Amino acid sequence: MSQKAKRLAALVQELRGSLSQGQFAKKLGVSRPTVTFWESSQSYPDAENLQKLAHLKGWTIEGLQTYLLEGELPSEEPLEQILRKVPTLPSEAVVQVATLALQTLAARMESTEVSVKT
Repeated sequence: MSQKAKRLAALVQELRGSLSQGQFAKKLGVSRPTVTFWESSQSYPDAENLQKLAHLKGWTIEGLQTYLLEGELPSEEPLEQILRKVPTLPSEAVVQVATLALQTLAARMESTEVSVKT
């Protein structure tokens, strides 16, 4: 099995997470056997499905192809990583992120007001 095929199989499994192959297939608009074939390196996604996988990972198609061919992860800024991850979080985690963001903003506004008054 090629490194490219191994990387694809691992990526599909990572993106699928706790979803069943059938649930993940439905999310992508493909059949369950298609996901099975990708995960077992028996087939390779077409361009449209590679684009879908790249989108789920938060990568460009070029970034995905570079990763599959060379094993290099696309570089991202920390903020981009956070913003990419938020839509995939469970609701409770999104509430925690939003709460922390609001607390941070409020603290910064308070510190700015104190600076302006003095």
